[in-house]
Amino acid sequence: MLILVGMLKRLRLKFISSPTLITVTLISVSLFIYRIGNISNQEFSWDVLGYYLPLPAAYIQHDPLLDDKSWVEELNEEKKLSGTLYQVSSTPDGKPMYFFLFGMSYFYSLFFLIGHWFSSIFGYSQDGFSEPYQISVVIGCMIYVSIGLFLIRSVLLNFFSEKISTILIIILVFGTNYIHHLTLKNLEPVAVLFMLSTFVLWQTILWHTNYEFKNLIAIGAGISLMALVKPSEVLFVFVPVLWGVYNKQTLIQKLKICYKKKRQFLLMLLICSILFIPQIAYWYTKTGQFVYDSYKNPGVGLDVFSPHILEALFSYRKGWLLYTPIMIFALIGFYFLWKYNRKIFPTIFITFLICFYVVASWSEWWYGAGFSLRPMITYYPLLLIPMGYLIIQIEAQNKFMIKGTVFSLFAFCIFLNQFQWWQLKNGILEPYRTTKEYYWATFFKTSATDDDKKHLLVNREIWGKTAFVNREEYRSKMIMNKKFDDLPKGFLVSDVSQEFALSTRINYENITQKDHVWISMRFKYLASYEAKTSLALMVDREEGPYGYMTFPLDSCDGKWHEMTLEYLTPEIRNVKDEFKFDFWKEKPSTLYVDNFELTIYEKK
Repeated sequence: MLILVGMLKRLRLKFISSPTLITVTLISVSLFIYRIGNISNQEFSWDVLGYYLPLPAAYIQHDPLLDDKSWVEELNEEKKLSGTLYQVSSTPDGKPMYFFLFGMSYFYSLFFLIGHWFSSIFGYSQDGFSEPYQISVVIGCMIYVSIGLFLIRSVLLNFFSEKISTILIIILVFGTNYIHHLTLKNLEPVAVLFMLSTFVLWQTILWHTNYEFKNLIAIGAGISLMALVKPSEVLFVFVPVLWGVYNKQTLIQKLKICYKKKRQFLLMLLICSILFIPQIAYWYTKTGQFVYDSYKNPGVGLDVFSPHILEALFSYRKGWLLYTPIMIFALIGFYFLWKYNRKIFPTIFITFLICFYVVASWSEWWYGAGFSLRPMITYYPLLLIPMGYLIIQIEAQNKFMIKGTVFSLFAFCIFLNQFQWWQLKNGILEPYRTTKEYYWATFFKTSATDDDKKHLLVNREIWGKTAFVNREEYRSKMIMNKKFDDLPKGFLVSDVSQEFALSTRINYENITQKDHVWISMRFKYLASYEAKTSLALMVDREEGPYGYMTFPLDSCDGKWHEMTLEYLTPEIRNVKDEFKFDFWKEKPSTLYVDNFELTIYEKK
């Protein structure tokens, strides 16, 4: 008993004497309470639906390979979880398969099973989406958030004092987009990725201290799981590979150590490969290939030769340094990291540059409805280190004016972050459509007027076809007017065997220099009774079409009809992509077309 009392006293003294421990504990509890109070019935929607699908598929639908997507379609129709089912990809022969890798489902699985058990006990629907599942998985992901916070405490204390580490943790949580994505959006991959990147960083530090095999295994497992959650995060391997290498001599020394520990490395690779077995087995079973790219979305992808560096940093739409300005101090801190800890400068700086370049090379560089640039949160454990060295430099200043100014800027950035997060939650700060004019029109405002909203980017309806309601804000230009007077009958005739008619391609850059246009088409047509014909519009590139939309010709009664349709171009991946349209006959029939007009409406 006396031993137990003594241990409790020592723990109490350790807790009281550690500001970082108190801070992390209080923050973890506060974030947990806040998140539990904000659970919605749409927790498993959009991307999260794709990451989560393998669990209800295997345990509830008894369709672990996703051979039948009809149940997913019925589920989505009932619960309205996603505008389109992009979360279901396809094999080379057109069969359904999972769009995302299995990484996130690994982390959801335990809490899914707990939710499944509670739903049975309390009489909820055991469909994988009722309230017990949502609560359980949300709690589970908040546990990962807390683990990440305790890990970042350990990392920071390896370099800095309790005081500076406490300041850095407060900056991380309240001064960056961490607060949004690791609370309300904690089911998204970034919550797990932050935990894993911090874990890998911490285990890297430990391994380079004692070279123990358990730390090497932990590094390998952490990077493997990061790759299974988001393949591009395999680049975090540069942290353990480059750690401590800053000149030729240290490089040679690192290579010698790795060679000496080669058996450990080989065993580590063998053990970590086990994590990939379910994914590889799934790919092979579905496609006959050991590695298969299921991320089929021609409109979105990695364009490494055309990165959006300036947009990713400064754009009013989602610029990282515009919406998370406190991270400017982390970039300034690289100078002081070089000055005070040159041994790890190349590791952190090179990893940051490579990872940021990849983040900025994603064609949809704003990454959906996030707050600031969401993927950068994964690299905050690295960036807090140069920021810490900057704070050391500030603390060393004797001039109160310098200290006061810098820490006042810190305080302002934290306040701005919290206020803009409030604006985002209340629909004032637009997650998709903010422009420079709208940003300043609503800066520090608690509501947005109709006049303010006129400055937003075009609204793209995610649940259906977007209506062209603000035509007066656009100027029109006719770019095609075909009367077919030069043809024998004075109109275009598509014979029975012809599947496509009037197929036309136009480079997007030859249509407009704007980010979007409305396209209006007007024409007369005559379709036979047995026809099943549509006008198909899309933007096309080598990987395939995107922004695909069809307009059925409903009146197929053997008489001439006139039709007008409108099409909003999608987010253009590259201005070299082609706008394409054609009449598509699903079954053999004769089609007649005349007086075809194509008009574009460009923003004034």
